[in-house]
Amino acid sequence: MWFGIDFHSSKPIYEQIKEKIKLLILSGKLREGDFVPSIRSLAENLEVNLNTVARAYRELVQEGVLEVKRGEGYIVSKVNMEKLQTQLEEKLRKVLEDCKKAGIPLERVLKLSKEVFGGDE
Repeated sequence: MWFGIDFHSSKPIYEQIKEKIKLLILSGKLREGDFVPSIRSLAENLEVNLNTVARAYRELVQEGVLEVKRGEGYIVSKVNMEKLQTQLEEKLRKVLEDCKKAGIPLERVLKLSKEVFGGDE
């Protein structure tokens, strides 16, 4: 399987698909010109509706992340990596602000960050 989806998440499945593809690009696992799975193939692998994957791909095309190669499929566009990183950092900032509002101590947030990054620094 290419990646998984959390069916228990409150986040819509098409949004999860978009995020996973962007993360694959940011991590270098998908590069400019690489083909992504066909809508049908990804829908079957994830066991989701074709329209869900089609919506995710359509929005990624609108955002300039994917482009359509007529008769061939979808490929990764020349992506502005800084823009994708900034979008991810904005999401992190929002989560950190929520943690602060919820009264979660900074030490706990830092401990969780270290766990995620796998370091004791």
